Amino acid sequence: MIGKILNVLLKVLSHPVTHVNLLTIGVLIMIQMIHTHAHHTMDIDVHAYVKAWCSESEENRKKCSYYGQED
Repeated sequence: MIGKILNVLLKVLSHPVTHVNLLTIGVLIMIQMIHTHAHHTMDIDVHAYVKAWCSESEENRKKCSYYGQED
């Protein structure tokens, strides 16, 4: 019984579709880790660039009249 279970498990783990799934998940995890690390090590938050640009001049404020308005 144990031998049969191990045989099926070996077939599943050695199947190419399992490898593709594991590689895909691994790549997604790696991308998320790099993205999170970039946010933690930046001097200025990435999402604040647009708000800073909109605040620079009157012309820019007109171009992004909706962004960053406090109600």
